[in-house]
Amino acid sequence: MSNEQLPLALISGGTSGIGLATARRLHGRYRLALLYAQNGQRAAEAAAELEGAKTYALDLTQADLIEQSYAQIEADFGVAPQVLINSAGSRGSGRYLLQGLDLEDCARLMELHFFGSLRLVQKVLPSMYARRSGSIVNLSSVSAQGGYKGVIGYAESKAAVECFTRNLAMEVGHRGIAVNCVCPGLVATPMTQPFQEGYPAASVNAPL
Repeated sequence: MSNEQLPLALISGGTSGIGLATARRLHGRYRLALLYAQNGQRAAEAAAELEGAKTYALDLTQADLIEQSYAQIEADFGVAPQVLINSAGSRGSGRYLLQGLDLEDCARLMELHFFGSLRLVQKVLPSMYARRSGSIVNLSSVSAQGGYKGVIGYAESKAAVECFTRNLAMEVGHRGIAVNCVCPGLVATPMTQPFQEGYPAASVNAPL
């Protein structure tokens, strides 16, 4: 199969961390459209490593920009994505204890993790419905399952992703579209760099 005949995978956060690792696994079996937020150098390095991949700078909190970028992706590849991986994420300010919580930061995390994923799903669904096939994978977090200290705001935004995944799977499964959620623990990525040193492999929280 020539490269032009390969299906297209759209990966948000695809030039770093888990998204980039996923792109590496899919490279050669899919054409790749990789979304990134700000780091142009990292995006250029990813495009150089993954021959044929195209990168797109996109703020997933801006609905109008998603509209423009998605139209450009379809124009560049001549096909709609058959796979969507919502991997874009942010740790925000990193202040997750309730007394020091920045509510505006919480809102930004919800806007990125939940609404950003939702907006991309809305873009890919029409073509998946028409083909009666497709795969959507959303990245949540083990923190979304509750019982962790110092994750308020971040965890809730990821819990919304998890709930969204379950409901979406029920809504679109009859059209042959698979929807799944992955909930990693602490993974060594640029986003988690501040937490990697001195963080125990497993911690015990003891609520009263």
